[in-house]
Amino acid sequence: MKLRTDSSIAVVLPSPIGDSLIGLVLVNNLIRNGYRPVVFGWVAEQLADWFPHMTVGRPDAWQGAFDTVIELRPTDYASTLSRSGRTLCFATLPEYGGAKHMVDRVVDIATNVLGLRDVTRANGLVVPADVMPGRFANRVVIHPTGSHPEKMWGRAKFLALSRVLIRRRWQPSFLVAPAEIGGWSDIAEEGHEVNALPRLSEVAKWIAESSWFIGNDSGLGHLASCIGVPTLSLFMRQGLARSWRPGWGPGAVVLPLSVLPFGGLRERLWQRLLSVRRVMAAFQALHGKHACAVRRYSTADFGDAPAAQTTCIGMLPGARSRRL
Repeated sequence: MKLRTDSSIAVVLPSPIGDSLIGLVLVNNLIRNGYRPVVFGWVAEQLADWFPHMTVGRPDAWQGAFDTVIELRPTDYASTLSRSGRTLCFATLPEYGGAKHMVDRVVDIATNVLGLRDVTRANGLVVPADVMPGRFANRVVIHPTGSHPEKMWGRAKFLALSRVLIRRRWQPSFLVAPAEIGGWSDIAEEGHEVNALPRLSEVAKWIAESSWFIGNDSGLGHLASCIGVPTLSLFMRQGLARSWRPGWGPGAVVLPLSVLPFGGLRERLWQRLLSVRRVMAAFQALHGKHACAVRRYSTADFGDAPAAQTTCIGMLPGARSRRL
């Protein structure tokens, strides 16, 4: 399916944060190849300043406006944006299945289905100028919640992890959604820092100005990864991690011990099988590996090379995010 560069294109993102950030890989590649898609979804709206190449639309203003409407998974309004009432849904394509990482599945569709020639795994995120990456060198964001309870490590274990980090002179900072604060505000009395920020752009800034991220298999891990913050993700099983681990910046996955013979039983008991000691060891390994990489970079001999400039592949010169 070859898209015409003069056709109007909409990309409708799924509601989950991680899925939306993966969907923005498609948006970035469309722009790299000369298209001007309009993007729909609450994640795009709230992170518009972090994607300066992106045009964001509101569905009620674009009814029946597009020649082509692309959605990663079925939504309840994408068809209303299409002149024909039809959409191209990635979830129905063979390339969207299989064992590859989700980002690579989107890249495959962009290349082999849409026929794009200049394709990248990047989603185009650019840290805004008023954000200071890594400003707090010892701050470790802990994200203890998520949209799927079965994927969440235990509350008591996250608190124990936080105490270990504090003893080792780290600054753990719990980050939860505003609707979740009631279940976590009490831990502030123990001396734990807890934040519930109302907008995703504020969450992104908090993560970007931290230096490390530890969390469940959830959308904020993907956000930390594409910002470039080293990310440790807790997964219940290897197959899930293979497809859904944060796939951009430096990071690692920690899995429970595989001591039970049956997969279903391992999934039901994974929180018990994943110890605080195992997670802390994985964090220390990630820290050591990242520190070595930073030292190698900082001591490299660049000779008379010009000062490095931050660039974003696919970003148009002088581009700004637009809300339509």
